[in-house]
Amino acid sequence: MKRNKVIDFLTVTLFFGILLSFMIYTGIETLMQYERNGAVSIGEQKGGFNSMFYEDENLDGFVKSFDYRVFGQTGSADLIVGKDDWLFEVRDTQSGYERLLDYIGGNQFDDKQLERAHKKITDDKKFCEDNGAKYVLVVVPDAITVCSDKVPSYLGLQSENTRRAQLNRYLAGVSESAFVDPTQSMIEANEQLCTYNNTENSINAYGAYVIYEGVMRELDGYAQRGVVPIAREDVEFFTRLTDGKSVAVRAGLDKTVKNRTVSLTDKMEYDYKVVGSSKGAILTRMNVASNDMRVIVECADDWDRTQLTPYFSNTFYEVVYTSGEDGTRAVLQKDGADIVIRLVHEGELGYIAK
Repeated sequence: MKRNKVIDFLTVTLFFGILLSFMIYTGIETLMQYERNGAVSIGEQKGGFNSMFYEDENLDGFVKSFDYRVFGQTGSADLIVGKDDWLFEVRDTQSGYERLLDYIGGNQFDDKQLERAHKKITDDKKFCEDNGAKYVLVVVPDAITVCSDKVPSYLGLQSENTRRAQLNRYLAGVSESAFVDPTQSMIEANEQLCTYNNTENSINAYGAYVIYEGVMRELDGYAQRGVVPIAREDVEFFTRLTDGKSVAVRAGLDKTVKNRTVSLTDKMEYDYKVVGSSKGAILTRMNVASNDMRVIVECADDWDRTQLTPYFSNTFYEVVYTSGEDGTRAVLQKDGADIVIRLVHEGELGYIAK
């Protein structure tokens, strides 16, 4: 018992010794920098010692890393520290989507919004059908939805009244089949390999495959035209650690919190090439045609497109990747298509309800 106490005392002393040494080092370095900048007095506002001390990048990085590792904090009320080095945004910085509020069921659609969302889907479906194409709207769920087991325990389980869940129930009630939600499949897939990046609200290569698989189940009637979906055993993934992505960068923790990046290996052959590219549209074509299908995949997010391209372009003879609704309609009316697949993020569902 006495020996354990001595070891504990030495460990604590060593820790604080290292901490003190680092503080002295950075303090001296800051003071030397202050002297080099030629400030007249320490209390002077411009180039003052206090200002330079707190703006020192090494010190700032150390403090943020220490705060995260020891206290589980990021210093920002807009970020959530999850389990196992998962970071979530309270609010989407691009769309303004209130992610946490929706997670707890406090950002629900009203009846009129649900009706408008349904009308938007039926109008888009009719437009595509009038132009000879089947229409599929695919929701890309948020990381906080699919990986809710990584959310801190104090938040509890995700509400059953999120906007995505509401829209699912409403569309099921009116027998609308054009809406594809792969959320449950992605949750189940997490038991094998994670489908999302842990430091950014974005899918990885495996998550993209699960979404692709869900879409292909919806399109199972095209086998007679030579469409053969890519089987799970035909793709292989590997995980590597990289610097933290956007949420970690925002918290100043990109060097502290590593991202577990899941990518495709070289097992899958890329049997297609890019044959056309213009503003807002990229055209791929299979090298050896196994079918004559032409598909439009609308991805407003370039990252989604990058992750999904190996799957769709290895499945359909021609695939046009567009970045917005106007571009999709223009391509469809000009050159036609058999299928239109539109991807919308969970945080963007409010747009179709306007």
